[in-house]
Amino acid sequence: MDSGLEKIIQIKGSVRGAIFQSHATFIQNKKGKEGLKAVEKKMAELGYPVNFKQIKSGEWYPEALSVLVILTAKDLFGWTEKDIFDMGSLAPKHTFISRILMRYFISMERFIAEVPKYWKKHVDIGELEVVRFDEEKKYIILREKDFKFHPILCIYHAGYYRGITSFIIKSQKISVEETRCVFKGDAYNEYLIKWK
Repeated sequence: MDSGLEKIIQIKGSVRGAIFQSHATFIQNKKGKEGLKAVEKKMAELGYPVNFKQIKSGEWYPEALSVLVILTAKDLFGWTEKDIFDMGSLAPKHTFISRILMRYFISMERFIAEVPKYWKKHVDIGELEVVRFDEEKKYIILREKDFKFHPILCIYHAGYYRGITSFIIKSQKISVEETRCVFKGDAYNEYLIKWK
């Protein structure tokens, strides 16, 4: 487990319970109910218990706990960055809020307009904005401002943005690359999303 456990816990910010529920779904799909119980047990041993069955999708919970769930699963199961990316990518399919919102994102233009509001519905700190959108060249650049938790979320968010984009862009060839990162000295996180 990350040596900066206490440091992570002290970071302010919350996410909707739907995010925890998507973590639970991903863990259970990959590792079964026993795997999910193992994560809960380890979280309790660390002093930060999480009971996934009691999480309510619309309630706010500390983002720090969400990060610890991801890190705990990664450590317990030896997951790679690809697993964390996949966890993020599948999250929008498992969250009720995302599924409802995506019904209304019938066009890329509408999606672009709604991105900042979408972020605020899920996260109560920082901002997400569209820096550039080029439909002809088939790419979007998203920027997270005033958001810094843990490098694991950079991977998770890259996957998440791929998952969200797949609701609008009907392509199997969607790629996401983090081009700027607060953990590498940049002032914000930036993601380049491309498709074919």
